[in-house]
Amino acid sequence: MDSLFGIGPMELAFIFLLAFILLGPRDLPRLAYQLGRWIRQAQLLYAEFQREWEAEVREVRQEIERAAADSPEIALPPEAATYQLPPLSGTADANPSPTDHPENR
Repeated sequence: MDSLFGIGPMELAFIFLLAFILLGPRDLPRLAYQLGRWIRQAQLLYAEFQREWEAEVREVRQEIERAAADSPEIALPPEAATYQLPPLSGTADANPSPTDHPENR
C-alpha cells in the first residue's frame, strides 16, 4: 500500500487510532458506513461526469468528421492549402500624383 489520497500507511493508522479513541467502538462503524456512502456517491458522480465528457468529445469529433467529409478542403493540412490571389488589373505608380483636396481649392 503506497498511499491513499496522499496519506501514507503510518498517517492512515494514526487517523484510525485517533478516530477510535475519539468516537469509541460504538460510533466508529456508523461513521465508517457514512464515509463509505459518501465515497460511493463521489465515485458515481465522477463516473457520470466522465461519461458525459466522453459523449461530448465524441459528438464534437463526429461534427468535425462530417464537416471534413462535406468540404474536403477543410480536411487538408495547412501546408497543402494554397490560395491564389487574382492578378492585379493595373499597375501602381511609385509616385502617385497629388489629389485635389477640397481644402486646396
